[in-house]
Amino acid sequence: MNKNPPASTARKAAVSAVILFLSVFRFSPAASAQSLDQLNNSVPAVEIPLAPVPGNATLYTAAPGLNVYFLSVGQGDSIYLELPNGQNALIDGGPSKSATGALAQFLSQKKVSKIDYVVLTHPHADHYKGLQYVFSAITVGNFYDTRMDNTAATGDEALRSQVKALGVNTFYPAPGDDISWGPGGLGVKVFNSCPEPVQSSDGSIINNCSLTIKVTYQNASMLFVGDDQSDAEARMVARFGAELKSDVLKVGHHGSPYSSSQAFLETVMPKKAFIEVGKNNYGHPAQSSIDRIKAVGASVFRSDLDGTQEFSVDGLSEPVEPSED
Repeated sequence: MNKNPPASTARKAAVSAVILFLSVFRFSPAASAQSLDQLNNSVPAVEIPLAPVPGNATLYTAAPGLNVYFLSVGQGDSIYLELPNGQNALIDGGPSKSATGALAQFLSQKKVSKIDYVVLTHPHADHYKGLQYVFSAITVGNFYDTRMDNTAATGDEALRSQVKALGVNTFYPAPGDDISWGPGGLGVKVFNSCPEPVQSSDGSIINNCSLTIKVTYQNASMLFVGDDQSDAEARMVARFGAELKSDVLKVGHHGSPYSSSQAFLETVMPKKAFIEVGKNNYGHPAQSSIDRIKAVGASVFRSDLDGTQEFSVDGLSEPVEPSED
């Protein structure tokens, strides 16, 4: 014999129970509220622990406002900025113009279809080649350049011809100029450049023409120096002095021994220093440069060891531990 009640009987019982429950709350609201409170209070609080963080994880805090990505593009420079007003900027493009290169992949992952401000610090291939991809595949609003012509190469002038053909707004800011990157409280100031036409095949002369800018937002500041070497550093210290002081330094010339002079570092006094570097035959970064950077109290981060790094304001998104090299 089946001891379970028929389905119709079970449904009637369930409906009756619901009606009884609702009638209690309908006619005794105070009692029902009190009963709910007693029920809630009788349930013990249960704390669910967070999953442990893997030991090899790179952690980032929340990233509101200004987000700066020091991209791992190999032996070259490329820095992508998400601005607090919703716009974006790119400083240099790294050494690859391929649609499968590191910069192209990063921009694809970010779903970037337009870049409002593009900066070429100076005409060396490890800085401009990736921009050939950018201007071919992505809409660019404004382009900031020097008037340095690298006579040992043709790629820089090919890029400039491409920009001109596209009709992109092009600017050649001079040291001391303030650049407007839209509303939102962001400051951008130029400390070094070559705004007048000049030609050279000498690598050091070209490096020392690097378009150097300081970006400030709220209480944070970042100095991007391209491949400036000690001559350009000395000029900036002499002219601008304490204005160079910044929380973050994009280290000059991939950590070359001819950059990051003691006088310059003691003026900038960075808390964090990011070296964009990859496999190379130049000995970059030089241990002497790393030692000088650490001597002023800065933590050092390297794209060849730490991968792409992020710095955000507010929240100061950063890797948990800097490299120890």
